[in-house]
Amino acid sequence: MSRRSSRLATKKVVSLPAGTTAGLASLVEGNESIIASMLSVDNLPKDTTAARTKLFASLTDCMAMNNLSAEALLARFFDASVLGAYCQRRLGVSSKGNGATLAARIAKAWSKPDFEPLPLEEEGGGKGKEKTSTKKPKAKDKGAKRTEKEEKSGKTKKKRMWTVDHKPSFTITSPPGPLGLTIKQYYDEFIVTDVSETVWEGPFPPVRAGDKITTIDGTTIESEKDIIDVSKKSREIGIGERIISNNAAEHSKGTLVHMKEAGFAMFRIMDYSDVAEKYGEDFLEELDPPNKGRSGRSILAGAMAALNELDEDD
Repeated sequence: MSRRSSRLATKKVVSLPAGTTAGLASLVEGNESIIASMLSVDNLPKDTTAARTKLFASLTDCMAMNNLSAEALLARFFDASVLGAYCQRRLGVSSKGNGATLAARIAKAWSKPDFEPLPLEEEGGGKGKEKTSTKKPKAKDKGAKRTEKEEKSGKTKKKRMWTVDHKPSFTITSPPGPLGLTIKQYYDEFIVTDVSETVWEGPFPPVRAGDKITTIDGTTIESEKDIIDVSKKSREIGIGERIISNNAAEHSKGTLVHMKEAGFAMFRIMDYSDVAEKYGEDFLEELDPPNKGRSGRSILAGAMAALNELDEDD
């Protein structure tokens, strides 16, 4: 084994339910070129079945490395146009919605143990022999053509590499007694760093680490003194907007610092190319992300290369 390989962590393996396995396999079908480009998978076998098997393995490796669920993988790495086309062609359901909505819709279908996708259709619409598509899904009409104003000025809008999903702010009710939340101030934000399982029971509590606490009983939080840990009455807690994006500049400064301190896998694979422009070079230097100066896709390609190296050494 090479010296470099000996420093790498042991390759993780993800165990997937039958429905998710069938779902991922069907997602690869017809999207071979897109997935190969996204994960920087080179030298695909000429045999269609072998190529799809290699791409499927690359997707599961990506999930294992970053501790991603199927829904998270879809929402973070696949464009809404790809997910929408899959919903329509392979699930027979609506293709409307943003990336996160479509990812949740697909993951729900895959969660069924007996999930079976619709047969893959030819480009002309008829059902028949499956074939590898080399075409990317067509862009939406409103984004495919430049506006009249852009035509005159000769300028076009900068193409967005990552989709962004904004979850609106909401309010939850805490039970009487301890608040059950560890909250830390980052800049002017108050972010949850830990959630007590004894206070907030159940597998999916309404509040989670990374959430921003904005109000308690309608009063805006301005300092840690405004957060009373124990109360005899239940309290209304305001949770700030949740943002899901691979573009680090879409997140607040406080959120980025918290993600770094908490060791979130997302922190290691985000695209930081716009952070200096939004928050300044000093903040980017202070943040010092592991892939500073590289795009999210570039760092993902490096991770996949490391996995391939482990495969070769094995």
